[in-house]
Amino acid sequence: MVPQALTEQVTPFMSCMQGTNSKRPRCIALKGEVGQSVSCSVYLNRPSPCREFNQSGLNGVANSACDRARAQYGLPPLEMDATPSDLWHVTCV
Repeated sequence: MVPQALTEQVTPFMSCMQGTNSKRPRCIALKGEVGQSVSCSVYLNRPSPCREFNQSGLNGVANSACDRARAQYGLPPLEMDATPSDLWHVTCV
């Protein structure tokens, strides 16, 4: 379960991670500098949208949304032959 202190209420029935409900989203749990090294500080307890959003290249499957997010920061798509153990420290941005 995500720590409640890291979330914000969007509607009476929906919440999101702080920092993600904006035009230039940056999740409060994302640590590091995009393009250098980033990681999720709540990875083991990350919310369902994060669990459902796979990195592009995971098990050879492209994720165009991940590729677009990376491109916004001038980053290339991830390699297509990545396995879960290769990507534990990689995020799309």
